[in-house]
This record gives sequence, structure tokens and C-alpha cells, in this order.
Amino acid sequence: MTDLEVVTVGELLGVVEPLDLLSRLESAVLLQKSIGGTEVNVALTLARLGHRVGWAGAVGDDPFGRLGIRTLRGEGVDVSRVVVNGSAPTGVYFKEVLALGGLDNHPYRAGSAASLATHRDFDTDYLLSGRVLHLSGITAAISSAGQECVAYLAGQARRRGVHLSVDANVRRRLLHGRDAKKLLTPLLRAADTLFLSRSESVLLLSTDEPTRLQALLKSLAATTIVIHDPRGACAITDQGIARIDARTVNVVDPTGAGDALVAGYLSSWLEDASVTDCLQRAEHCAAHAVASRGDNAVGVTRISPRTSCDGEVDIR
Repeated sequence: MTDLEVVTVGELLGVVEPLDLLSRLESAVLLQKSIGGTEVNVALTLARLGHRVGWAGAVGDDPFGRLGIRTLRGEGVDVSRVVVNGSAPTGVYFKEVLALGGLDNHPYRAGSAASLATHRDFDTDYLLSGRVLHLSGITAAISSAGQECVAYLAGQARRRGVHLSVDANVRRRLLHGRDAKKLLTPLLRAADTLFLSRSESVLLLSTDEPTRLQALLKSLAATTIVIHDPRGACAITDQGIARIDARTVNVVDPTGAGDALVAGYLSSWLEDASVTDCLQRAEHCAAHAVASRGDNAVGVTRISPRTSCDGEVDIR
């Protein structure tokens, strides 16, 4: 694949969950498998939206690693630089969707191939060959090797003029007592477009108030900060603040909503759409993600950044 628009690197995870939605793992008889991982979810959604995207990461030489590569390739994601580690497994997590939109996850990722990978395992020129490099705080949190990897790539992106997209993705379960702000601030300060939930914004930037975040832009590399929660999203630039309410949908599985939002925003950004249109597509993808089962917005299709007179996103 040539002329990639977005390249992302991170951990691919095997996902195991009860076949019957809302069943608990200990009582479920039938289980189903799929793949996930925040950067994988972003790559898959962007590919489904018609973009040329590459994903790089390290997987084990095992069923989940092979399933992941096959799934990504089948969706049109370039996986030519994936590293297969014959000595370490692909990470796995067991997932339960709870009543009232809750989730319970049971991860098994210690010692995974992804957690052992450094930037030296990847082709840096490939990772920086697109218009956008997308990274997340999860990769920084899974291991010291992951932290080194994203720090190096973020620095290289800034030096080479590649637009750096960063999703904070704070996962307390991965921090093991470490300070999230200390761990992630270097990555956040390197970002051109920064995505945070409202709670992450308070934790890492000490506020979720849009006008205060707008003032903070002067001390960051970022030209845009996008904050979001289940009620909607807000994009802050030095030129203004744009807001959009979340669509009302029946929540089937909340997993991956933030990843879908990131992919939708970047999709419109790649088309030089307005900030408002970027938010429209972001919320469309997030709504699609929570209204369908799975980690990565299964079935999302190409959509127009334009909106119809009733405010709904036009679907092509």
C-alpha cells in the first residue's frame, strides 16, 4: 500500500466475551472471539471510512496474532510492517458487557509481544510516511518499552513535520501506581491534535473548561484539543470553540466509542473539513460504535462531512 494517510502503532488484543450479550463470564457456556486494542480500533474505523491506513505492532505467533493480521488485512489496513514475535504471546482480554451500559474487563497482557517492543523493532520511516501518526497513552502505559517507543516516535514526528494525533486513553489498571500526568505529559505536549475524555482533561490538564483549555494552547504544541464524554464533544482551537451533542442511540456495547470518535474526527480532518464537520463525523462514528456489538464500530460506512437540514449526518 502506498501513500498512506494515517499510520498508527500500538497493541493488538484478542477479545473473548460471552456469546450471549449481558451474560457473565463465569456462567457463560459459549464464548466468542474478536480483536481489539485502541490503535487497532482507530485503524479499522478509518479503513471502513475509505482512508488509506497502516497499523504496526508486535503480535505473538499464535491464533490471536494471526486472527488480528488477517482481520486488519481483510478490512484494507496495511499490515506489512507488523512484527511477529515467536517468543511472546498476543495480549488478550476477557470482556463482559453489563446492564445499563457498563463494562467489566479482565486483561492478560503482561509479557505480551507488544509490551516488549521498542521503536527499534519498527520501521520508523514507514510509521512517519503518512500525513498523520496516531499514538495513544495506552502504549506508553503498558511497559517501559512502550513508553520509550511512543516518546521516540512523537519526537520524530515533530522533527519531520508529520501531524501527530494523540489520544490520552488513561487506563488506571495499567498505571500500577504511577502518576498518569508525569507519564503522559511529554506525549501530550508533542501532539498536534489531542483527544481526551473530560475526566482525562481534568486529570492531565487540570481543567475541562473549554475557555481555560483554549488559553492552555499557548503552552502546548497542539492546535486542537478535543474533549468528549457520553453527552457530546467539544473541539478547542485558538480560533474558537465548537460543540456537538451526542446522538441519542440504544447503547448495545460502549467499548471503543472514544476510538471511533478519534477516527471520525481524523477522517474529516484529512478532507480539510471544518472543525464543526469533524465533530459531526466523530459523533456519528461514536454513536455507531456504541449501537453495535464489538470493539471497533463494525459496519460503519463512508459518510459525508456535510449535514442535512435536520442536523443528521448524511450517509452515502
